[in-house]
Amino acid sequence: MTVFEWLLVLYVRMGVCKRGVRLRDLVGGGWTTPKAVMKDIALGAGLWAVWMGLMNAHLLGRGTNAAQGLLPQGILQSMTWIPVALSAGFCEELAFRGYLQKQFQAITGSAGWAVLIQAIVFGIGHLYEGVGPVARITLFGVLFGLLALWRKNLRPGMIAHAWSDIFGVIIFRGL
Repeated sequence: MTVFEWLLVLYVRMGVCKRGVRLRDLVGGGWTTPKAVMKDIALGAGLWAVWMGLMNAHLLGRGTNAAQGLLPQGILQSMTWIPVALSAGFCEELAFRGYLQKQFQAITGSAGWAVLIQAIVFGIGHLYEGVGPVARITLFGVLFGLLALWRKNLRPGMIAHAWSDIFGVIIFRGL
């Protein structure tokens, strides 16, 4: 899966480079001050906390065990999971919120439709987890899409996405 995600980043890079856009531009540029770093970390932590609150309140259903076999088992696999989760946070945010959301906005002329359509595509991309989780993951995509739209950069979403994948699997999988 990680190889596929990085191939997707390569595909996005090839597409945007033809138009003179860099991946850095899709991300929203780089951090310019320590305060900007802290702001993005705080926003990422806030979004992650909202997401975990929704999940723990079971407002979105209890989930399924459809992807249970894909979860890391034991300390070695869990430690290996961390770079996979970091990679997913970067790659998926770049592809879905950085690239697709901008493309859908150009096609539809609407930021709202762009957020919704990329979230649906994002949710369907996680169909391997089962039909039930697709709705939750689509909502996840909407929340992250709104954050990217509001902040005009992907960094807080990348942080929250990676945290969600790391902590959601390693720490909270037994809950």
